[in-house]
Amino acid sequence: MEQTPQRSAKLALIFPGQGSQHAGMGRRVAGMSPAARDVFSQADEILNLDVTRIVMEGSERDLRKTVNTQPAILAVSWAYLAYLRERAAELGRQIRPSAVSGHSFGQFSAAASVDAISFADALRLVRERGRIMTKWSKKRPGGMASIIGPNDEDVADVCSSVSPDGDVGVAAVNAPGQTVISGTLAALGRAMDAVRERGGRVVQLPISVPGHFPKMAEAREELRRFIDGIEFRDPRSPIVSSLTGRVLTTAEEVRQELSDQMTGAINWMRAFLEMRKAGASAFFELGPGHVLSNLSRRVDRDAQMIDLFDESQWRELILAGPPLEPAEIRPSGIEVVAR
Repeated sequence: MEQTPQRSAKLALIFPGQGSQHAGMGRRVAGMSPAARDVFSQADEILNLDVTRIVMEGSERDLRKTVNTQPAILAVSWAYLAYLRERAAELGRQIRPSAVSGHSFGQFSAAASVDAISFADALRLVRERGRIMTKWSKKRPGGMASIIGPNDEDVADVCSSVSPDGDVGVAAVNAPGQTVISGTLAALGRAMDAVRERGGRVVQLPISVPGHFPKMAEAREELRRFIDGIEFRDPRSPIVSSLTGRVLTTAEEVRQELSDQMTGAINWMRAFLEMRKAGASAFFELGPGHVLSNLSRRVDRDAQMIDLFDESQWRELILAGPPLEPAEIRPSGIEVVAR
């Protein structure tokens, strides 16, 4: 049973990446929140894509397509944030996190949540990211798998032994005994078999491209050219890098992070511990499922993971937060803008 966070707890927002998606992932929040429904309508218009259908009715097959999955998850994450802001505004409060971070492309959601980029640009970026990754993967089909049991160093050794030329490698260190590998299909298959032979558990992920794969350098440079055309701003709250654990406070640091992560390995364990070290104690996972909350509990069991849909867990925490700024209040009521 979750403990209710203390009113003095420092709030952090965390955003999941690809692999957290599931059919109907937008239904619950859309049914509870006009602001969330508006987010999906905005996403439809921005991308000229029926995002609403994908998040409400899309099949598992639809959601395996990276070009659909990434904007759909980002839209759901933004809808969760819009709902949280909507409820906070009704309580006369605003959401001002002590830090934010995102796992893998969830970092695009994190960057948008603190105004380092706009919601519209974040959507366009992840749509383009998915397109570029899919194009690259058609030349060299690949995928990803979760490895449970062995430590990340042992997993790296397995990858090196089955593919000395680097066609498979560690893509993410998520928690103690939980690592993700990524690579071309043939090398990925050999690594999965080798892990099983050593007693590890393997789960192939519903992802159609090899994310965080060093051999995607050409794709990274194509994405970087697109990123360079986007306006970045200094984030309103610190962003913790899910690559290095460093705290990002400038527009250029955020720009570099979003570019580098296509080929760089994620270290969620390091990022989460950095947020804890900075004093964050209560965490909202804003996005479909509870994958990131479950991983984070394995990193630090004392951290409080808050269920967005159980207001009893967070009402007092929000009431202890900063009041709405005058610009956010209209004479006719409270305006909640997905920022």
